[in-house]
Amino acid sequence: MTYAPRRQADELPFDAWQMTLRYRMEAPAVPSDFDDTLEEWCVDIVRLHDDEECPHCTPEQECAAAGSGVRLGYMTFVRIRDCTSAPAWEAADAHSGDLEKILALCTDPAYAMTPGLHWSEAFEKAIELPAGDLLIMDRVRLEPQWRGFGLGALAAAQAIRRLSSGCCAVACEPAPTDRDFADGDDQAFDHARAKIATVWESVGFRPFNNGIYLLDPTLRTPGEARARWQQHFDR
Repeated sequence: MTYAPRRQADELPFDAWQMTLRYRMEAPAVPSDFDDTLEEWCVDIVRLHDDEECPHCTPEQECAAAGSGVRLGYMTFVRIRDCTSAPAWEAADAHSGDLEKILALCTDPAYAMTPGLHWSEAFEKAIELPAGDLLIMDRVRLEPQWRGFGLGALAAAQAIRRLSSGCCAVACEPAPTDRDFADGDDQAFDHARAKIATVWESVGFRPFNNGIYLLDPTLRTPGEARARWQQHFDR
């Protein structure tokens, strides 16, 4: 694992294996034009604990969060389906996130308005079996006090395992989620982006094109990376 967390796992005030992931697939009650094209997932990263282990309650108090847990952060994923009646570009335009750059680099622009996904030549060379859906890791965010341990990498590796079935690739664009950079401070932003890219490389992502990274779920690399993170936290 080339990425070395700046904080040791034994510095965590709880066992990392109290962490659980809660998956929510969000869809409107009234069907939209892109129901069969685009699937949005929100994954909460939660710490579970018993009443007596609550960091905020005394032993005499009943902890209201013992069952629901305490949220450490969250992740969002977007799945774009290959077999669909609507063009992927139209679905991307309707999404609140910025998916256009990833689609522009992964797909052939000649088929932008044709239903389904049509891979670019570069994408087909980068992926072992370029047939299936595309999963986009849109955002991974931990609360500031839980950063630096590697919890985000562990959570992302496990979420990708759950959500990537039937996908030929997982794509992301490593970048900070916090807007705490001064205007024009490109050097600090680039430094932060490079550090985040190293984290995702430890999960199995590899550089693709123009800041976009790809993970091939058909390879052994993601499973081996996930196992290393589990071992790091002494599973």
